[in-house]
Amino acid sequence: MINSNNQIAEENFFHLPLKDGTRALTIDTLNRYSDFRRPKRPYLRIKRRNISFQNELLTIGVTLDDEDEEKVYIKVTASELFVCCSVDTTDSYLSRYAYFALYDMMSIYNETDFEDYCWPGFFDENGQSKYLRIKLYGGCLTVHPKLRYKGMFKPSQLLPLAISCIGKKESTGVVIAERPQKDAKDIIGFCLAYTSLEKWHSNHLPFLVPYTGILNKALDSVKGFKKYVLGSADLPNREIDNLHQQLIDICFEMKKIALVKYREFRDDELAEQHKKKSNRDNFCELLERWHQALPLLSGSTFTHSRFTYGMRNIKGKPLKQDMRPCVISSEVPEICFLWKDRGDYFKLELRFMVKGVMYEVSSFYCTAFFISAGGHHKIFYLLQSVTECDLMAFFSRRSFQLLMLKPHYELYCKDFVASLRKIFRFYNR
Repeated sequence: MINSNNQIAEENFFHLPLKDGTRALTIDTLNRYSDFRRPKRPYLRIKRRNISFQNELLTIGVTLDDEDEEKVYIKVTASELFVCCSVDTTDSYLSRYAYFALYDMMSIYNETDFEDYCWPGFFDENGQSKYLRIKLYGGCLTVHPKLRYKGMFKPSQLLPLAISCIGKKESTGVVIAERPQKDAKDIIGFCLAYTSLEKWHSNHLPFLVPYTGILNKALDSVKGFKKYVLGSADLPNREIDNLHQQLIDICFEMKKIALVKYREFRDDELAEQHKKKSNRDNFCELLERWHQALPLLSGSTFTHSRFTYGMRNIKGKPLKQDMRPCVISSEVPEICFLWKDRGDYFKLELRFMVKGVMYEVSSFYCTAFFISAGGHHKIFYLLQSVTECDLMAFFSRRSFQLLMLKPHYELYCKDFVASLRKIFRFYNR
């Protein structure tokens, strides 16, 4: 049934449809194509172990109760799961071992995602891949692009949709803040609060939060922090100048819409879609608020940034070691790309320019709305549109580069790259 290159004849595979737009198999789909069910009594013990991933084929060993181990073979395609087994399975029948192997892989959401095993076109005729790092340890099988190929495009991945035209914008005007008086007991500063949007604890978009602090003798930096200003009751008992009051009002509005809503265990599809739309609407509105704040903020004397690890940590007194001095620049960053032909693949690298100087993107920057340069990650540049934000988010998950095998480029990426060329500068290297 299986040859030395880990290949199985097409007629021996049973086909299971995947969830639309994903590589996920649901329990409902699995049960629709099989009459097997896990019995409540007697209890059925399922033992499963990963064996290998070769030539796009995931091999799993399955033992049911005290029976001998059988092997299940799985191939992930764009819309279907091809399943075969060392016994019984044909194109019209799914074996008991295959059913229970897939059943055992289901999460609490009654589905399992095979995205990690979808790598079409990445293996040579011998079933090996020079692009992938495949490692089996402790029963865990991981498949990732090798470090030099990080950012490799997979046909199962979605590219950003239509890239709309972005008009060139000039630098924002700056409103210079007044210098603090020598007898000032405290000052009001502003903190860019951000966190990673890829982690489970990342429950807010970047927003601006005021704080009160104590100045050094030179009156040019904050030597200590008193508290975050989360409401009018937290403001110092003195008159607030107009510039600071405008920024504070914007901050309060930002905080109301910065919280990200996540899917919960019992959410149905309608509830999940509602949360996604709400998050998107808040994202767009929050970017507008940042542009309102920028002329006032870029001229502010005391600005800091903080990686928060979640909204729950924005309270009380800011810890000095968490608060990093930063500059929110009024300059407009211009996104550009480097295009490289590497023989069997193309490489697209994202860069940005400020005042005619090209920079690499820093990995320490705030993904959602800002960009900063490698080696200069304390200077934040505000992106100009939601389109730019979406583009940056896409490339940030790929170390700011997109590698495309030439067959994949022709089939899936050519139109996307062409749309980028119409809007952004390209430099051949």
